[in-house]
Amino acid sequence: MIKAVIFDMDGLMFNTEVMFKKQFREALDFNHIDAPDSVIEEMIGCDSRRIQIFEEEYPGITEVMAYCQKHRVEYFFDFFKEPGSANMPGLQELIEYLDQKKIPYGIASSSYPEDIRRFVEYAGFKISYKTLTSSKEGMPSKPAPDIFLEAARRLQERPEDCLVLEDSKNGIIAASSAGMRSIFVPDQIVPDEEMKKYIQTTCKSLKDVIPYLENQVHMV
Repeated sequence: MIKAVIFDMDGLMFNTEVMFKKQFREALDFNHIDAPDSVIEEMIGCDSRRIQIFEEEYPGITEVMAYCQKHRVEYFFDFFKEPGSANMPGLQELIEYLDQKKIPYGIASSSYPEDIRRFVEYAGFKISYKTLTSSKEGMPSKPAPDIFLEAARRLQERPEDCLVLEDSKNGIIAASSAGMRSIFVPDQIVPDEEMKKYIQTTCKSLKDVIPYLENQVHMV
């Protein structure tokens, strides 16, 4: 039985990936760096400490990433004008379901904890997460499983009893490495052949996670 749910944040709870693509493209153009959209998509959800791998082919791209990270919060509130406008479809329905069923949930992200808190507060409704875990606390970033394992520890649940909701390749691989069940909720990423090997279940939106959870309850 699923006893806890772990949310990724970027592109899963909030539509930050669309924002990131626009912000990053503007910064690349300003710095005259000719990188295709496919490179930007590879960097979605990528911890800033791993961006150096792109530097040789696209000199200056690590500085662009650092700039985007530095101005990410102010860009977020400029891009999303009203509270709730960044919410991914079904977010509120799923959170209300978890609260109703008293299923604890946490957030595990590569974003800074203070950024996560500010974005969550802008959702336009109350999100009562039990724990917040960030790789910026000194843990290896996804696809390493550390961040999910730490989230499970803080939720006081076994990894195998946790359900991870993810939209990225690195997140899906990390959940598998952690021994957790996972659901892929697509946003900007099209799964490649490697990612497809790790996808357990796919839902079109967060709202579609609710029937999955209901079925798990009925199976017990």
